Amino acid sequence: MEDTKRWSEAQDYELGFWNNVAKDIDSGFGDLGWYRWRADQLINRLERLNLHRLTSGSARIIEVGSGPVGVCTFFPGAERLAVDPLMDQYSSHPAFAKARDPEVKYLQGVGERLPSPSSHYDLAIIENCIDHVHDVDAVMRELSRVLKPGGILYLTVNNRSWAGYFVHRLLSRLKIDRGHPHTFTPGRTRDLIRQSGFQLRDIEVGSYLQATRTDLASGKARDRLKALLGVSEYVVSVIAEQAAPGQVPLQRQYGLDKAREKAAEAVV
Repeated sequence: MEDTKRWSEAQDYELGFWNNVAKDIDSGFGDLGWYRWRADQLINRLERLNLHRLTSGSARIIEVGSGPVGVCTFFPGAERLAVDPLMDQYSSHPAFAKARDPEVKYLQGVGERLPSPSSHYDLAIIENCIDHVHDVDAVMRELSRVLKPGGILYLTVNNRSWAGYFVHRLLSRLKIDRGHPHTFTPGRTRDLIRQSGFQLRDIEVGSYLQATRTDLASGKARDRLKALLGVSEYVVSVIAEQAAPGQVPLQRQYGLDKAREKAAEAVV
């Protein structure tokens, strides 16, 4: 578990990011259309997995770490809840309020203590958030708690190479990357899902090589430095099902299997 001060610094970083997004929108140089794009991608992926029960509009959906609007805003559902530690600050900005759906409930809260009943939701969404939280294991326990038996978890997180994992841990501890207290690799992401009582249904692993090439070609010094340090990040996204009683996978040490991670990193 990371200390409270470190988590608070990560929240300050996150709020600064979204304040800049809001300024861009106010200036006419930005929008929040990518939320709808991400929702459409998720709908298509769930339907490819024959999970039509989640996309028909009858499902109950919770999104944790939704940011000011959330993917769930553009996802069909009978009940939708978006939870974020900074929701009250986001709610005060007109650009974010305008993009919201009045049928979605937007609440301030943390993933470690979700403001919702147990075994209530059909789908839990946590996009690019688990590496920002205070206590990863506590958040995963809460996601498991609020999902119905057989409920589906959709999780995405930025990953790094095996070598980049150690470099990023150093950068994070030195507060050079204040916004991401935790670091993930494909193997650690898989193990987190399994040790939290979920059965892996589908996983998509981005390309470390492509991420590095993109950073090297960037006009930003920060991006090029990330590539040179080996900490370019690529997205890993997971769809997993809450295991039924008696089917919970054996607990394994959080992390290891170096050969598997190298194979995942070679995906172009």
